[in-house]
Amino acid sequence: MSLLTERGISDVAVSFGFTPDAPQQDDVGVGYTVPIGDVRSFIAERERTKGFRLDLFDCWIEPLTLDARFCFCNDRDVHVTSDSVEVLDSIRAHWRAKGFNGYPDDLKKNA
Repeated sequence: MSLLTERGISDVAVSFGFTPDAPQQDDVGVGYTVPIGDVRSFIAERERTKGFRLDLFDCWIEPLTLDARFCFCNDRDVHVTSDSVEVLDSIRAHWRAKGFNGYPDDLKKNA
């Protein structure tokens, strides 16, 4: 979340994906506006009360003032989509600075 707070983002929309093993989740795809500082506790509450599991089911986090969407998917991957090259480049730079070099152009450099 630090990547978002560094950009001055204070609220995100959080929504949950289809979960056939948790039929009590009757609001699949509904976006809930959540203050960025409360996202972890919001997801934890969903796990506690509705059977959601972060690494088994999809969770989308969409900053309200940024052209980006983050999907924490059921395969334990994080997917980022955006129409903004600047946003994608900044996210790529953020992860490269942390030592993650798994982008296609990184692989070409290391070949």
